[in-house]
Amino acid sequence: MTSRLIAKLTMSTCLSTGVLYGAMINPAAAINTHVVNDPQGTPFIQLRFFDVGDGVFGFGAMSEWNLSDLYKNQIIDATGYWAEVIKVVPGNNPAIINVGALIGGTGAGAGSHAATMLDGSPTTVQAALTNQYYTNLRDGAHGAIVVYNKVGTEDWSQDPYTPSHIALTAETSLGTVLIHEIGHALGVLSNTFSWEDQNNRLAAFAADDLGPGFDVWSTHLRDDNDNFASAGQFINCKGCYVPDGEDAFDVRKDQAYFTGTHVNEVLNGAMKGLPMRVATDYGPYDAPFFSHIELKNSLMSHQLYRNYSTLMEAELAALQDIGYTIDRRNFYGHSVYGDGLTIINNNPYFGRNADGTAYIDNTYNSATLGLGLHVYGSYNTITQNADLLSVGAGGGGIRIDGAANNLIVAPDVRVHANGANGRGIMFAYGKDHTLTHRGEVQALGENGIAVSFDFGHNSRGDGTGYRGSYILELDDRVEDQRATITEELNGALVSSFDLTGRVAGNKAAIFMSENALVGQINVMQGASIFGDIISEYAEEDDDGNLRLTELSFGLKADAQGNSTGTADTDFRLAYGGNIKGKNISLHLDGGTSVLTGNHQVFDVGVAQTAMLSGQGIYQIDAGQQFRNSGILNPSVAGAAITIDGNYAQSATGTLQLAFNDQSDISSLIVNGSAGLNGTISFAPDRGYYRDGFTVTSNEWLQVDAVSGNFTSVSTTLSSPTLNASATDNGNLSYTVSLSRDANAYSQYAGNHEDREVGAALDSLANNTVSALKPLLAALDFSASDGSTIRSSLPQLSGEAYASASGVLLNASGITRSSVNNRLSQAFGGTPVNPVSVMAYGPAAKTSQAGNAIDHVAPVNADDLQRYAAWGAAFGSWATQSATDNAARTKSTIGGFITGIDGDVYDNWRLGLMAGYSRSTFKTPSLSSSGSSDNYTLGAYAGTEWATGQGSIGFRSGLSYSWHNIEMSRSVAFNGYSDKLSADYNGGTFQVFGELGYKHDLSPRSIIEPYANLAYVNVRTDSFTETGHNGAALSVQSGKMDTTLSTLGMRLSTSFELGNTLTTARADLGWRHAFGDVTPLSTASFAAGSNAFTASGSPIGKDTALIEAGLDFAITKNSKLGVSYQGQFGSGITQNGVNANFSVKF
Repeated sequence: MTSRLIAKLTMSTCLSTGVLYGAMINPAAAINTHVVNDPQGTPFIQLRFFDVGDGVFGFGAMSEWNLSDLYKNQIIDATGYWAEVIKVVPGNNPAIINVGALIGGTGAGAGSHAATMLDGSPTTVQAALTNQYYTNLRDGAHGAIVVYNKVGTEDWSQDPYTPSHIALTAETSLGTVLIHEIGHALGVLSNTFSWEDQNNRLAAFAADDLGPGFDVWSTHLRDDNDNFASAGQFINCKGCYVPDGEDAFDVRKDQAYFTGTHVNEVLNGAMKGLPMRVATDYGPYDAPFFSHIELKNSLMSHQLYRNYSTLMEAELAALQDIGYTIDRRNFYGHSVYGDGLTIINNNPYFGRNADGTAYIDNTYNSATLGLGLHVYGSYNTITQNADLLSVGAGGGGIRIDGAANNLIVAPDVRVHANGANGRGIMFAYGKDHTLTHRGEVQALGENGIAVSFDFGHNSRGDGTGYRGSYILELDDRVEDQRATITEELNGALVSSFDLTGRVAGNKAAIFMSENALVGQINVMQGASIFGDIISEYAEEDDDGNLRLTELSFGLKADAQGNSTGTADTDFRLAYGGNIKGKNISLHLDGGTSVLTGNHQVFDVGVAQTAMLSGQGIYQIDAGQQFRNSGILNPSVAGAAITIDGNYAQSATGTLQLAFNDQSDISSLIVNGSAGLNGTISFAPDRGYYRDGFTVTSNEWLQVDAVSGNFTSVSTTLSSPTLNASATDNGNLSYTVSLSRDANAYSQYAGNHEDREVGAALDSLANNTVSALKPLLAALDFSASDGSTIRSSLPQLSGEAYASASGVLLNASGITRSSVNNRLSQAFGGTPVNPVSVMAYGPAAKTSQAGNAIDHVAPVNADDLQRYAAWGAAFGSWATQSATDNAARTKSTIGGFITGIDGDVYDNWRLGLMAGYSRSTFKTPSLSSSGSSDNYTLGAYAGTEWATGQGSIGFRSGLSYSWHNIEMSRSVAFNGYSDKLSADYNGGTFQVFGELGYKHDLSPRSIIEPYANLAYVNVRTDSFTETGHNGAALSVQSGKMDTTLSTLGMRLSTSFELGNTLTTARADLGWRHAFGDVTPLSTASFAAGSNAFTASGSPIGKDTALIEAGLDFAITKNSKLGVSYQGQFGSGITQNGVNANFSVKF
């Protein structure tokens, strides 16, 4: 074998000229140390910082200058990145790395000697972190880092390290470089050697007799022909000599690659493995060979241009393949390395469980540089269909590289990157990409950007290369690659961005960097934007014209969220952020856009199908215009749209200005010239305007110079009650007048009663107090066809108070029924709803002539005692139907009534009664409800006369009920609302009588036809509602005088049900009402108006009465009774159920 020059080079020479490990012994020195722990607190790496005079730190060298605290912190931050990535196997940890600083070279480097001389050996740093055997330390450490004082001819960046998925500074960040360099010490390092022998360049892998041994990294290498490398094997590269008979590692095409189970899993067939090279893009040899991962623009590559600042997923997978434990899903949700694929990505990105084996649904991932989706390949269509949630300081949602990728964020999908420097979606390299966003992207951290279009800087520093859309700055060493690279960049980074979802960013919602051009951004229906829209791009084409981004509001989206290119007249968007970009051409293409903020743009165009509203400031590029062919509308009186530049209005354009009821106006201010055409129109803001209101001003349009004139002066008013006109006074002075019809509100009434309410509003409309102004404004600026007024008048009428009186009148029947039942029962009858009786005293007298008692066996002897106390509980619910004038009312009542009576002269009974009940009532369509506490006192008397096979019964009574009534109602229409309440009193007086003829059908069956007559008077006091917004009413006192006549028939029979004596009862009747059948309420607005009367729900003029009941004699001394009562007819339905249980003892 040809003699070899053995050089034990174990350091990566990435940005520096390396030096060899030496065997010098350190003098005693005070070395600054810092232990970097992993997130669980496990010691990972101990950094030992060597200042000048501290001795040999490694590579046979001592520090020649002292690292600043800034540089030390950046090295600590880079080490912290790796501490988060790699899971330590305790035992030999922490790994010790010496850090020194030299003068003369450039950049930085790091290395670690082989743990053993055996084939497959890891670096000593890896052995320490994975608890493997290693032979010895060098200079007291497992590895070393060297930092030179220059990067090329430049100083290191003086900015602190900021975690980010793209390089953020034009200068080289030591923190980012050290992520790369420490990667070599961890094991991204092939022990290969090259040397000169007899003018021939030879290269070979290490072996036992050649250096430290065949390392674990090299065991994963394959050559151009897919053959694995082996220990001591010569390397056949372009320009390399291979002795005869040697089995060489053939890389003459320079297509070596790294392969392994984890790498293959990530690449998923997109390529054979991770590309490895002998040459660099600027020279023939990159020693040590195969120690850099040459994915395009990779941080771990040796390319002159790198716009990654962290390792890709496939690179992390390589570290897994050489023996590290890494929870790769903590740092990447999914990666796509292939080309031309159509993918629906259902892979989420969430926080991880403690074992690092699964995601925890809907939790945020806290990895510092985590990423939900990375697209490395080109020409893919990818639909993101799962949430990606990150809060890591530099975490991201999606990063797109390659070229011509089409990214779709599906509806309802969340892409959140809420860390301090988070970016939701990043387009970072290439051209002709597209984005269709229908979900939610947000980045709410301090420097958060929701959607980022940014190549970033070069991690090596922009001095060795800088790229962007139509931007290419090359290092002289790669000038021969200009044509190829130019083709990658000659086009917009993103040709179109269709937005129908939500974007929110603290620094920017949408950001286009100085090196990233976006062709078209279409903001369409469904979109919401929180944060600024920023473009820093300012490149010109070959003709000296600025390359523009067209920002459109109001094009129509198709079902997939893509722009159709046609105007959407239904588009609506309010955006409060700033639009800042001298290359942004702002287009309002359809619908209504309300923009505020400060907008610095190239030009503005309002299409004929669009309205631009708001009160923004527009700074227009010199020589450009703000063109209005649609509607330009400073949104409210007192607001202004300011144009710093020139304004041009076409024949189809309208300048729509506003004024309010305080005579404030809106303005268009043009700090430049205005070319006028088309229409100027004036629109009143919502408010209260008296008949004859006028406003005159010459400050509607404020402009430096004017050419042309408006061809039309008009008003824009859609009102059912107001009329507007405008007059041109010359010299840009205009007068606008408003008038109101005399029957402005009453003309829209649906019936006579609503017309009265409308007339009350008519009477006060032109001389109203301030309390009613919001109410009138809501009506004046409602639907122009009057439909809102028509539906609102019943709400304003106070109809519910009338209906409440009807409910109270209907409830009076419960008192009459209870008295009649008691009197029937007292003379031995079986009423439908018997009362519970407690009797005392001697038995009642019996007439010498006989009476009904002689003919009907009593149900309960207690009913016939001389003195008796009785009681009954009741409950019912009712519905009074709507009419042409009144809405439907529902009511309930529940309570009890009790009395005491005695036997008086010649078989007469006389008694007193008292009761309490609570009524509730509501009119749902009028949003009103109320209740009444009812207290009743009364007297009653009755008797019976025997007549052959039956008896004639007479029952009578009178009562008075006191009502404490509470009512609440709501009025709401067209953005107006009022909550109203009242507390008032009322009373019900009634007198009634009944005649009935009982006839025995059998010993156990009775039939009784009867006639009943009652007079009922309900009165309510006057009161004034409490309200807040003008709709309160002053309600006059009211009364109802109603006479009720009833004809009916009662039946009862007894029978045995099993061993239980059972009595069945029924009552069928027909009731007719005379007098006040429809309750009325007269009111006026509390602020002052004509009075108006409203009808409530009628009580029922002709109704059928149905009652039925059953009594069960459970034992000799106990009885259970149930009964039902109902009314049906003339718009009323009432139902009641009672239960009665009595025990005698």
